[in-house]
Amino acid sequence: MIATRKNPVAAHKQLDVKKLIARLEKVHPDAKLDLDFTNPLELLIALILAAQARDDLVNKVTVELFKANRSAADYANTPLEKLESKIGKINFYRNKAKAIHNCCEQLVERFNGKVPDNLEDLVSLSGVGRKTANIVLANGFGQQAIGVDTHVMRLSQRMGFTKKTDPNKIEADLTVIVPEKQRVRFCHLMQYHGRRICLAKKPKCPECTVKALCPFPGKTKA
Repeated sequence: MIATRKNPVAAHKQLDVKKLIARLEKVHPDAKLDLDFTNPLELLIALILAAQARDDLVNKVTVELFKANRSAADYANTPLEKLESKIGKINFYRNKAKAIHNCCEQLVERFNGKVPDNLEDLVSLSGVGRKTANIVLANGFGQQAIGVDTHVMRLSQRMGFTKKTDPNKIEADLTVIVPEKQRVRFCHLMQYHGRRICLAKKPKCPECTVKALCPFPGKTKA
């Protein structure tokens, strides 16, 4: 679906998205992915660890993890118990260690140890869903993909950009209205605004720079 004269609703939302990006750029110029990484493999591992875990804790754990494991083969050849011990501070560490181990075995066996740069291959890996794959494509390979994390989901719903609850359907709605060249930036800005202002339980609506664009009925008052 493309926003045209025959699709005035999408055209209106597209305009609101452009306004939102411009306003959020002024208050969150430092917006970025908060996970530390230097290559697509490190990003993929960090994202597996980051499921239901704080980014700052993941960054602490990956300092030594990345030093000890430079390639997918390193992870694949590490005994599962040893991998568990290195990430033991992360919740669900046993499941995540297994996912990392299996994922890296698949990278070695199927992709010559390289992280693939396309969605179909990425989602075929253990522990990698569509959200993770899109974030890898966006931040690891510079592709304009939309990763629907909890902040992107919540803010998109509150802003009226989507009524969907399924992340894949939200991604489809956003793909129609977010300018292609700004999709990664849109996600970073939404993530920072979600952490700093548009909180899940009690959003700071009086402080919000985009409140005039927001139809959310549960706005808080000063």
